[in-house]
Parts: sequence; structure tokens; C-alpha cells
Amino acid sequence: MPKVIVISSSGDLDTCLITLDRIKKNLPRMTRLGMMRFGKILERDMKISAKHSGIKKFTGDHQEKGIRYEQSPRSDVGFLFMKLYMIYLDSMKPHYVSISLRRKRILDWAKQAFSVNLRMKARGVERRKIKKFSVFVKPHPFIRMGYASARPKLNSILKNEIKRGIKNA
Repeated sequence: MPKVIVISSSGDLDTCLITLDRIKKNLPRMTRLGMMRFGKILERDMKISAKHSGIKKFTGDHQEKGIRYEQSPRSDVGFLFMKLYMIYLDSMKPHYVSISLRRKRILDWAKQAFSVNLRMKARGVERRKIKKFSVFVKPHPFIRMGYASARPKLNSILKNEIKRGIKNA
């Protein structure tokens, strides 16, 4: 919604310049607020994307502190922080993983797996009937999907913030 400024010769030029200066001063702040709002949307979309890609809760705490967006109120730059294991899950090459009694987290994952055969082997390792076995794992690509769902929302957020800044000026 554009703000219409009508200029006449009866002193309105000074009022117009003052209004334009106020708008000019408010735009950086409005842009920062828009970036903060976009950061929260990006964080939410990344968490949703990670959940849909099959990353379970027991592999880490991605829903609480694993993915977070931070930006200082006076900064033009925001950062999306992500646990390192999540980046590895997104970009790893398909490979075999050895499951043994020493590797407790992977053994817990195997005991809760969808495959009955994998669960039976994991219980066998736990009961010490077999020493170890390996399983083929593939990546869980979620970062690109999360960004792709959040990126189209950026322009509308920034436009709304700029409209607010112009309206309040």
C-alpha cells in the first residue's frame, strides 16, 4: 500500500522531506525485523524438513536446540546454527556402518529400526550371541528442502515490514 504524498507550495515541501527522512531512518530497522521473522520461519521449516526426512529424536536433539536461528537486534546478518551430525546426515555418502556392543547409540537405533531382521540382529549383539554386523545407510537430505520451503516467504515478509515502516512514518 503506497503512501501518497501531495506537494504544494504552501510549506508542504518541508513536511514531505521530513517524512521521507523518517522513512529513510526506519527502513534499516524494518529490514532487520523482517530478517528476524524470516529467520524464525527458516528455523521452523528446517525442523519440519528434518522430521519429514526420517531423522528420529533419539539420534539427537534437533527439535529443541539442534537447529536455531540467531540475530542481534542491531545486526543485518543472521545465522542458522545446526548440529554437526545433522549436516553429516544431510550430506554423507551411502556407506556401511558396523553395529557392535561398543557403539551404544547405533545399537539403540538398530533395536528401534523398522526392519524385523535388523532388530533381531541388534538383540543378538546385545545378548552377545553375535559379535557385530553391518548395515547400509543412506543420507537424509533435508537442508535444501527446508530452505526451498522458506525462501519464497522472504519477499512477502520484507514487503510487509517496509509497509509498516512507511505507515508509521
